[in-house]
Amino acid sequence: MTTVSDADSSELTCDALFDGELSIWQHRRGYRFGLDALLLATDLPELEEGATIVELGAGQGAVALTMAHHNPSMEVIAVERQPSLLELLRRNVAENALTNMKVIAGDLREFRDLFEPHSADLVVANPPYYKKGSRRPSSNRQRAEAHHELHGGLQDFVAASAYVLDQRGWLQMIAPPVRLPDALSAAEATDLRPASLRFYHSRQDESAYLVEARWRRGGAPDFTIRPPLFIYDQEKTYSPEVARRLGRERR
Repeated sequence: MTTVSDADSSELTCDALFDGELSIWQHRRGYRFGLDALLLATDLPELEEGATIVELGAGQGAVALTMAHHNPSMEVIAVERQPSLLELLRRNVAENALTNMKVIAGDLREFRDLFEPHSADLVVANPPYYKKGSRRPSSNRQRAEAHHELHGGLQDFVAASAYVLDQRGWLQMIAPPVRLPDALSAAEATDLRPASLRFYHSRQDESAYLVEARWRRGGAPDFTIRPPLFIYDQEKTYSPEVARRLGRERR
C-alpha cells in the first residue's frame, strides 16, 4: 500500500478550510472527505469546557481536525485503522499544530483495548454507508474500505460508542436514511437512547439524502425531530446555515 512517505507529491492534494485556517492533505485518487464530514463536525451537542470527544474512523482527519480547531478547550481523539490514512491524519494534526488532538492507531472493533470505559463525553462517527455486498465497491482500496462495511458495520460503531461514553454522554453520527433502522436497532442492545434526528436535503423540493442522529447514554430527556437542513437555496448557492458553518457567510 502506498503511504505518504513513499508517495509522489502529485498523488496528494492540500485543501484549505475555513478561509485557510485549516489545511488537510489527502490522496488525490483515494478516499476524500466530503461536505457531510464538515457538517458533522460543526453541529455538536452542547458540551462543557474540557470535554473529551472521540471520532471513530477518522480517515485523514477532516471531522476531528475541524472539531479540535473550533473547540480548543476540548480534547479530540481520532481513531483510524487504515495505515495510509493514518499517516495523513498524523501529518495533518502536526501541520495544523493542534495540541488538543490525539491520534490512536487501531481497529474500533477492538475498543476494549483502545479506550478506557466511560472516558468520553461525545463520540462522532461517519460510518461506511453501504452494507457489505449491497453494491460493488470501488477498485480503490481506501474508498472501498471507507464506504463499505468491509471491516465492521454500524453495530460495531455503536458498541464502541456505548463502551467509551460516560454517563449522559452523546453519540452523533450521519448516515443515509436507509441505514437509520439499522442504527436504531444496534443502539437498542445498549443503554444509548435516541435523542434527536435531523434530515439533510440538497434542496427544499428534494428528499433527504442523509440523516444526523443523536443518542444519549443513560437516556435523553426528550426525543426531537430537528428542523431539516437544506444544503442549497433556490439560487443554487449554499444555504445561509451551511455557508455560516463553512465560514463562507455572504457579504
